Amino acid sequence: MKKILVLFAITLAMPALARSIKLRSSGQIISQTAPKPAALACQGLAELRAALGADFAAAQKLWLLEKIDFKKQMFVVIRSGHGNSFGVQLSLLKVSHAKDGSATIYWQYKPYFGGAAPPNQPGNPTLIALVNRVDGPVKFKRKNWQYPKGL
Repeated sequence: MKKILVLFAITLAMPALARSIKLRSSGQIISQTAPKPAALACQGLAELRAALGADFAAAQKLWLLEKIDFKKQMFVVIRSGHGNSFGVQLSLLKVSHAKDGSATIYWQYKPYFGGAAPPNQPGNPTLIALVNRVDGPVKFKRKNWQYPKGL
C-alpha cells in the first residue's frame, strides 16, 4: 500500500516539478515593441537579448536562460507584425535540416475562431522557441492556416 501511495504522490508531483524547472520548447509572449514582422535565429544569450530588447524579461519568465546550453540549442524568435494579439496563435510547425548544415523553420499564424474569447491584449504576438542548434543559414517559411474542409 505504501508503494502505491508513493507512486501516486510522485505522479502528482511531476507536473509541478516540470513547471518549477520550466521545461518547455516554445512559448508566446505579447511584445510591446513596434509591430514589425521579424524572424530571427539567436545562437547566444546576447543575440536573444538584442532580438527581444525590452521583452527579454518576459522570456526569462518562460525559461531559465542561464541553464540553456547554446552550444547545443538556440532560440528562434518570430514576430507576427500585428498590433493586437486578440485571438492570435503562433506555432512552430517543424524544423527541416538540410545536408549542407542549413535549416528551414516552418511556422504558422493562426487567427482565433469560436469558443471562449481570449483576453484582448494590445501588443505584437511573438513566438519564442528553443530548437536544436543550426550552425548554417536559417530560412523561415510561413505556412498559412486554412479552414478545415467541410465548414
